[in-house]
Amino acid sequence: MAIESREFPVPRHRHRANPRLYHEGGSSSSAHPRTIQYEEELDAGRGEAIQALNHEVLIRRSLEVSPNGFITIISIIQGVALALLAQNTFAKPSPLVVVQSVTLILVFVCVFYFYLTMSVLLRWAPSFLPFAIAGLEIPPAFFLGNAVAWCAWLAALWFFVVAGMWLTAKWSPPSHFGRTRLAHTRWHQMLHELRLCVGVGGVVVALCGLFAAAHPDQPLAWGLMGSLAVLATVVAVVWRIEVRASQIHALYGVNRPPFN
Repeated sequence: MAIESREFPVPRHRHRANPRLYHEGGSSSSAHPRTIQYEEELDAGRGEAIQALNHEVLIRRSLEVSPNGFITIISIIQGVALALLAQNTFAKPSPLVVVQSVTLILVFVCVFYFYLTMSVLLRWAPSFLPFAIAGLEIPPAFFLGNAVAWCAWLAALWFFVVAGMWLTAKWSPPSHFGRTRLAHTRWHQMLHELRLCVGVGGVVVALCGLFAAAHPDQPLAWGLMGSLAVLATVVAVVWRIEVRASQIHALYGVNRPPFN
């Protein structure tokens, strides 16, 4: 008697091209008592990217790196200036040197404060220009006691700061402030006021340097007048930043009284 043989097809399991990790203990809503869950693995070899660049990633990286890197580099520049300032102050102490040193320290604080306020209110992709302007804080530390050179470098710093503020106003459109258009107006009012303060201060310091060069027998008087002009500029800048920054914060419901 012939026995009929039948070949039953054996089901073949299809495997995914990219195997994923197996996890146990996960709850399942299907009828099977046990469910296999997979997660995709990223095959990152030497030199391979761990995160591909796209629009969202680029924005996130810029937001993470820009303010921290910005303040860090400014701090490094000012650290160099402070080291030179300390070295030259104690090497040749005199009334003019002491006054110029104290003035420069307040200038460093004022510049850092402005950059800090700007990094809170604005976000850009990294740029080289702010670091170049901040680098002008270093040369005045070389010329302590020299009324002509010291005033000339401070005037140059103020004029470049005015140019930098003009560019900041140009590249800070309303999109930085969302739907609060009044905040954009307050920001531009602050930059306009700061340009006036720093511009006038730069002109006065430059004139003090010119008079010091024309009257070499009176370096102390013109040097002190130049320092006084710089101090007045610093006070005016901090005053306007405090008032306008307080107004901008209030528009977003943040309580930040001026000089708090």
